[in-house]
Amino acid sequence: MTDPQRECRRCRLADRRTQVVVGRGNPQATVMMVGEAPGRDEDRTGYGFQGAAGKIFDQVLEYLGLSRDTIWLANAVRCRPTDDGRKNRPPLPDEVIACRPWLMDDVRTVNPQVIVTFGRTAWESLTGGSWKDVTAGAPFPLAESRWAVALYHPAYLIYRRAFWPQYRDHLDRLAAFLREMGVSTDPASGPFLTMVR
Repeated sequence: MTDPQRECRRCRLADRRTQVVVGRGNPQATVMMVGEAPGRDEDRTGYGFQGAAGKIFDQVLEYLGLSRDTIWLANAVRCRPTDDGRKNRPPLPDEVIACRPWLMDDVRTVNPQVIVTFGRTAWESLTGGSWKDVTAGAPFPLAESRWAVALYHPAYLIYRRAFWPQYRDHLDRLAAFLREMGVSTDPASGPFLTMVR
């Protein structure tokens, strides 16, 4: 049976993609994490958060005591935004709107307690709210007793090393909230964010 998401042609991004990067992970996950859009590595492999940003993402999971096997991972946009096939670009508003039904399908199907968004595009697609009103790491109530928590995108940290201590504070706030919600975590001991190459 064909997955209609993998055949999606709702926007121009279908013309240059290698594949649709669908949501993956634990279909009964309590925590769902949402990135912006696939990049070159994700478009090639079909898996979210690869490359340098993916290494930071894996450290985020480890710091929180989670893993790719315990969460559900999706993107606000499922196809790589690029105009020339070489360079990534941010998704355009109409592309985010076209892909939002797939994101909301994931939310309904997985039914997580907590949805963690990475960056402006993911937050605004999920909530309809403005990124400028976000308090990173703080819980925001959604419908159906669900919560959203915004974090900066891991790619933001690649060139902003001075921001790492503040990012760790955001993660500590999120970790405390996950414990309060009864989410089973096994947090890592040791420093967060080693040098990513």
